[in-house]
Amino acid sequence: MFENHHNNEVRSIRRKVFIVLLGIVLVSILHFMTRTSDQGLHVWHIFFRKLYFIPILAGAVWFLLPGAIITAIAVIGVYALHLLFDWSQFQMERMNQIGEMASFLLFSVVAGVLVTLERRAETKAERVRRYAEREKIATVVASLSETLGARDPDTLAHSQRVAGLAARFARFLKLAEEEVQDLYLAGLLHDIGKIGIRDDVLLKPEVLTAEERQQIMEHPRIAEKILKPVGFPAVSRYVAVHHENWDGTGYPEGLQGAAIPLAGRILAIADTFDALRSDRPYHQGLNPDRQVRKIMAGMAGSKLDAELLQQFWRCVEESPSMDFYEKN
Repeated sequence: MFENHHNNEVRSIRRKVFIVLLGIVLVSILHFMTRTSDQGLHVWHIFFRKLYFIPILAGAVWFLLPGAIITAIAVIGVYALHLLFDWSQFQMERMNQIGEMASFLLFSVVAGVLVTLERRAETKAERVRRYAEREKIATVVASLSETLGARDPDTLAHSQRVAGLAARFARFLKLAEEEVQDLYLAGLLHDIGKIGIRDDVLLKPEVLTAEERQQIMEHPRIAEKILKPVGFPAVSRYVAVHHENWDGTGYPEGLQGAAIPLAGRILAIADTFDALRSDRPYHQGLNPDRQVRKIMAGMAGSKLDAELLQQFWRCVEESPSMDFYEKN
């Protein structure tokens, strides 16, 4: 499931390569099949030859400078093959044909360089924009975290551990760095909705009543309401679904299976793992190597995504000392 993004990228690349090759083939058919014996047809013959610039431009747009040059070389190869069977008897026309091949290569270099420079400028502008946005988000997150920590230090510490664990797991799954950062923020804020829960319920050391559990179950919705106006929809969405269960029995929306965003499923695993191995008012922290694994194995396919859980244990095994919580 987490390979879908990679597979989609591969399919997209193959589709673009196919389109470029198809363009070369179609132009070649039009060019090769147009006779040069008639002056009127010769004009079309030259016109169709100019269409080779289109696949070269497509190669530059989709694959930058290397793609443009490779496409140009392919075009020159096909065009040269044509010349073997239709080499002009006139020296001026032969020079024109050779110059045409040189122009294909020159155009590919110019187009590739220009597109590459434009992409770099776009990337730099996007990086600056994201940095400014992250700075703003970091300020908001720090403020919200301090608010939560002042009320319940244990919940704040738990959130920090979940954030580090979720980020580490996301990197293990080779998610994009932006997704990793969003997951880290979501981990920090996944329990921020507990600000809206009364102290006598939130900090109650005894087992909660059914009514009190219902109040606690509202914290994802409260968190989403708090975070939405701040302006980072991905983070607020991940926070809203971190208590959804794989079998559809979770809350607050009752989502099931792959309908739960991947980040929400990652948070659910990280949250469950840390909750089980940490001391709580109603239970002592469990041994992560034996008890926690056994309990979470029983949740596979019901509360947790079973395939994702297997990947999580591989991530854990990379850090046998349990020193795999990381800060961003």
